[in-house]
Parts: sequence; C-alpha cells; structure tokens
Amino acid sequence: MKNQNLKHLLFSKLRFLCCIALVFLTDNLYSQYTISGKVEQTDKNKNQFTEVLLLDKDSVIVKNDLIGENGSFSLKINNSGEYTFKIKQLNHFFYNKNIQVHSDLNLGTIAIDDAKEIKEVIITGKKKLVERKIDRLVFNVENTIATTGGDALDALKITPGVKVQNDNVSIIGKGAVSVMVDDRLIQLKQEDLSNFLKSISADNIKSIEVITTPPAKYDALGNSGIINIKTKTARRDSWNANVGASYLQRSRADGSVFGNFNYNKDKLTISTSLNYRDGARYSTQNDYAYFPDALWHTASPYVVEYKRFGGKLGIDYQLTKNWTTGIQYILNTNKPYFYGDVDTPVTTYGTNDLIQYLKTYKQTRNKPVFNSINYYNDFKLDSLGRNLTINLDYFNFKNTDEKSYFGNSIIYNPYSEQYFLGDNNNIQKIDNFSGKVDIEYPTSFVDLSFGGKITTSKANNTIKFFNSGLVNSPITSYSLADNLFEYTENVQALYISGNKKFNDKWEAQAGVRMEATQTEGNSLTLNQVTKNDYLKFFPTLYITYKPNENNSLGFSYSRRIDRPAFNELNPNLYFENPFQSIEGNPFLQPAFIDNIELTHTYKSFDSKLYYSNEENLYGQIAIANPADNYIRFTNENYVNTQRFGFAEAYTFDKLKWWTSTNSLDINYVQSTSFIDVLQRKQEGWSGRFSTNNDFILNKDKTWTFNINYWYNFSGVDGKFYRTGAMSNLSATIQYLLLDKNLRISLKANDIFRTEKMKQSSIVNNVYQRGIYYNDNQSVQLTVSYKFGNQKIKSVKRSTGNEEERNRTGN
Repeated sequence: MKNQNLKHLLFSKLRFLCCIALVFLTDNLYSQYTISGKVEQTDKNKNQFTEVLLLDKDSVIVKNDLIGENGSFSLKINNSGEYTFKIKQLNHFFYNKNIQVHSDLNLGTIAIDDAKEIKEVIITGKKKLVERKIDRLVFNVENTIATTGGDALDALKITPGVKVQNDNVSIIGKGAVSVMVDDRLIQLKQEDLSNFLKSISADNIKSIEVITTPPAKYDALGNSGIINIKTKTARRDSWNANVGASYLQRSRADGSVFGNFNYNKDKLTISTSLNYRDGARYSTQNDYAYFPDALWHTASPYVVEYKRFGGKLGIDYQLTKNWTTGIQYILNTNKPYFYGDVDTPVTTYGTNDLIQYLKTYKQTRNKPVFNSINYYNDFKLDSLGRNLTINLDYFNFKNTDEKSYFGNSIIYNPYSEQYFLGDNNNIQKIDNFSGKVDIEYPTSFVDLSFGGKITTSKANNTIKFFNSGLVNSPITSYSLADNLFEYTENVQALYISGNKKFNDKWEAQAGVRMEATQTEGNSLTLNQVTKNDYLKFFPTLYITYKPNENNSLGFSYSRRIDRPAFNELNPNLYFENPFQSIEGNPFLQPAFIDNIELTHTYKSFDSKLYYSNEENLYGQIAIANPADNYIRFTNENYVNTQRFGFAEAYTFDKLKWWTSTNSLDINYVQSTSFIDVLQRKQEGWSGRFSTNNDFILNKDKTWTFNINYWYNFSGVDGKFYRTGAMSNLSATIQYLLLDKNLRISLKANDIFRTEKMKQSSIVNNVYQRGIYYNDNQSVQLTVSYKFGNQKIKSVKRSTGNEEERNRTGN
C-alpha cells in the first residue's frame, strides 16, 4: 500500500510540475525579429493584392502579409535562422530570395517587373527516411518501395515503432493506438479499421507520424498514442491521379481496383480516393482448454468472403484571403461472410482416449456501413500567424451482425447424442455529433494554442437471440427473444498548450487538457441503468536540447485515458456453442495511462528509453469454469501494469543503391491483477526486431527490390497472456516504365509461413492456449499508372470528432 501511495504521489507531483511549466513558458520573453522593406511595382498592377511571404527550411509559411499602399511591408518572427523570402501577386511569384535572420533585417527597396513572372522554386532533395520531432517520429513512406502496390496497412507494417499483427495495429511494447488520416481520427474498431486502411493506397501516402505522447490539442483517448497517416494532394495550379489494380493469391484469391484524383486550381482544392476489393481468405484457429478432467481442443478453420468499398471526397474553397471553408465525406462498407465447421474432441490425459466430441457448423454475416462528414472553417486572424479553426462533425455507423450455429455432441461411454442450435442477430446503430474550436495564437512570449470541444454519442443495440443448450432431439422450430441496450456519452473538453524556442538549442512545449465525461448505459431488458460522471486533467510536457547538428536530446510526459468501445459496454449475451458465451460489461471503467520517454538522436540513430504506468486496464478474458467445462468470454477491469522499455532505430543510407531501416525494441513488464480468477502477479520480457531494405538494381532506377523481415520474441503482453515467437519474411520486386509512370510490382509475403500467433494464459486455475494463422502467406501482382502533375505535397486539417469514431465497436 505504501508503494502504491508513493506512486500516486509521484505522478501527482509530475502532473503539477507540467502545469507549472506551462505557466513558466507563458511568462518568459525571447527576442522578436522584424523583416521590413518596400516593393516597387509597375503602375499596371500596383496595389493589386501583392503579398510577401516568409518560409522556413521545410517550405512551410511562417509569416505572410499584404504590402501597404506605398509598397512597404513588415514581418515579425520569433526565431532566428534560415528563411526564404518571396513576393507574389494572386497566384504568380515575382521574387525569391534566401535570407539569414539573426537580428532585425531591412531588405531595402525591391523593384519587380510584373510582366516577368518567375517559376516557383521547387527543391527536390531526398528527405530522411526517419525524422524525430519534438512530439513525434516521422516515417517518410514515399521514400521506400516496400509498400509498392500495397495499402496503408502494408505501410504501417514497416513503420518503425509500429506493430501490425493479424491486421491489428499497435505500438511496439505498448498497446492499441488511435489511427488518424490527415489529422482526422478514424473511429472504427480494429477489424473495421483494418478494412478501412486497406482501402487507402500506399502510393497516396506521404508520411506516417508515430505520436506516442500526443500534445494537449489531441483528444486524451488512447492507451499508447496516435498514428497519423499523411496523404498527398496536388500542388497549387496542378492535378494528379493514380489508378491501378491488384491480384493477390493466398489459399483463396483476392482482387482489387483503386484510384485517386487530386486537383488544386486557384481557390478550389479537390481530393478523392476510391477502392474496391473482392476476395476471400482461409484462416485457422486452434484453442486448447486444459480442464482438470479432460483436454478440450477446438479446431476452428473458417473461410471469410468479403466485398469492401471505401471512398473519400474532400472539397476546400478559399472564400477570401483570410477565410477557407471545406467539407469532407468518408464512406466505408463491407460485406463479410464467415463460415466453417468446428471440431471439438475432448480427450483424457495420458491415454488420449476420446470421451466426447462436438461438431459445430457456424456462419456469420456482417454488413457494417460507416459514414462520416466534416464541415470546417479556417480563419486567418492576422499576419502574425494567429488562426481560428472551427470543425463540425457527424458520423453514423450501422452494423447488422447475424451469427448462427448448430451441431451435435456425442458422449462415448456410455454412448449418448445430444443436439444444439443458436441464432443471434444484433443490429448496432451509433450516432455522434461534435463541435470543435482551435486557436493558434503566437505571441512575443510564447506560441500558444487553445480551444475546446463538445461531443455527444448515442449507441443502440438490439439483439434477437435463441440458444437451445444441449437437448435430446434436433431443433426444428424456435422463437427469438429480445434484448435491448442503449448507451449515451457526452464529453466537454478545454485545452491550452504553449511552445517556446529559447534559442537554436533549447525548445519546450507544455499543455494541459481537461475533459468532463457523463455516460449512461441502459439495459431495457434487464431494467438496469449504469451512470458515470467524472472530470479529469491530462497534462503534457516536452523538452528538447540540440547541442549540435548531429545530436538531439528529448524528454516527454503525457497522461492518457482509454475508454471502452461501445460494443464492450453492451451486456447482451450470445453463445458460440453450448459451452462458450460472449458478453460485454456495462460496468467497465476507463483506464488511465502515464507515459514518460527519453530520446536521443545521433545522425541516423534514434534511441528511446520509455516507461508507462497503466492503471485499471480492461480487456476480454476467457473465464473457464472447471465444474462444468464452460468458458465465459467477458470484459473486465482487471490489471495494473508498469512497463520499462528501450527502443533503437537506425537508418543506413550511405550507398546510393541500398537503403536500410532497422529497429529493435526490448521491454520488461510487471502486471498486478485485482480480480480473483487471475494469478496475482505476472512479469517478464518481450521484444521485436525488424529490418526493411530497398535496393536499386540498375542505373536508370527502373528496377528495384525490397526485402523486409521482422521477428517477435516470445514474452508477456502485460495483460496476463504469454505470447510465442513469430516472424515474417517478405520480398518485392518492382519495374517502372513509360517515364516511370507505369509501375509493375510482384510481392511475396510470409514466405516461410511463420506469422502464426501463439498465446497462453491461466484463468481460474485452467490453463488455456491458442494458435492462430490468418492466411498471410501470399503472392501479389500490382499494376498502377500515374498521370497529371506529379509534384505533390501533404495537406493538414483535423476534424472535430477525433475520439468517438474509434469506439464504434464494430
């Protein structure tokens, strides 16, 4: 108890220090510099919206303003360094100059000839494959060929610090994450999230940001942080498009077509993408339950057939010089059909005699449909970079989930036969509305950002079910019973964050987010109501020190919340067979996570020490009852976990023909359970190694080759599961022709069929283990063609419902 109180005291003090640091940032001054001068123009176009701009090293606009009536201008900035100064009129550039700012700078009188337009300078240098920023790691996907012809899920598989296992996305050494696309959180559970990510072409991805300690601006939801996928869009006054098709052969075939189109002309920007996939896969599941009297082995091979469609449409329009408005629509649909025959032999220990046998025929049909619409307005408040963004969001999700099974159970001594049948149909509907305001407010003291958000969510679940149990005769007719569950959630949030760059070496950022939450779960069938009402604070702190060009040191701290998904709160009960049932838990409470990281970047090496304290974690556990051999799958808050880890990433790019990205993560976990059916403590190591290598095979760079390998060490996961070792080796060869616009790639995945997931646990003194293979061994042929203007860049815009869409539950 003393250690627990000390731990709470330490984290309370740390959160207090974060808040003090924010105040410190807002109270300290640093120098402000002024770039001034005068523009002389020809009389023909004088004073017609002539603009001066200042861009940083990454070509991001730092300051811009219109010149005065007499041609004078004055731009104020907070940081010294190297900038690019430009003059433009409407969409035409007339002047471009690199400048060094270490004090006030007067550029004098600049004479321009409006009749002579200069081309906008495009710097084409190869970015580093992996970059470390103050609050995130950036992986520049466009610089690797490993994802050629693939999708966003394939890109995540080779991203340093990210693990994709059986299509589930997580941070290595931690837990599940929230996934964003262009700063918009995709509010889908893992299965439907993976389907959505498969609808995004990897060729349309610019970079992936791994944010393990998100700033206060982002919703506090998420165990281990946020992954932000940045897509491409056309540069100003240009367009581009990409179309393609892919054929993938596993044990079953899979085909897809995809395309995207981007347009940017004058004040109008359009971004679209479409993807359709039709195919099937065959997977296997083997579960073993070691009851005291016998071993139950359930072999569940199944086929899933699917038809997936995903699309996105975004339209932005610049109404005035200072006002841009836009709308974005996302659609994701799928029609999976699962079916398979399940065999469950029950055998004695030692002699391996067969004492019972269950044969089950199962099928499941789902029809998830996800619609999301965002309307936003962006207002430039002044020339100092002050900005106001307003987001209004709505999404709805509907899933019709039909599960049915039937079969028989034979007992051999004495011989008897019984029958069973079950039918479980659930319709889930979720609606979410949210409004969000963000203000960027740089001052001479500190660069401030602050804002707020309100959101309301409502989920309805309607189950019609019948479960016969074991009966002596086959079931020929039955009636369905009803079970209804409603869940509402309201969240109000405010945040403030400050960033201060003291000089070229020191930079700090601190913030705090407050979230008030009210929830109500109502089981109409059971006449049971569960309510929660709580207010929590989530501080963040980042400090970086860069002693020279080759070294960078960083410290970060953040506090997070992990709220249960909507389906995890649903108490509705359904059966897989007479001995296995699945249900949610309306009494689930959120988990809270404190993350601390120390980072060091030296040239191409990126090192990290991390610690996380995870309190009141929840999850699905299989509670086995030795008395009747019944296994109940339910959700519980049941564990507190501490995790200590070390991660290393290294990029080798010294040779023009070979680029290699390598990463290693090792972590140690200590977990303490607070429910009776689990052992009190678990501790142990786990780790992962990966290497991704691109090779250029000829001088014209039209032939390229990639080989990727990762290996997960056996260990513990922090939730009382032990996991077995697994690995994956894949290779891709690519050929470019027709001025490198036509791309043909051939990929072999999981060449040695080693990506098998193995896990084990002891619950209620019953040892259980499982071996799962998701049909990952495959060969894929992809052909795609790019046309239009290929000079593309990323676009940044966030929506308002950045928490709830990730918890739709299906």
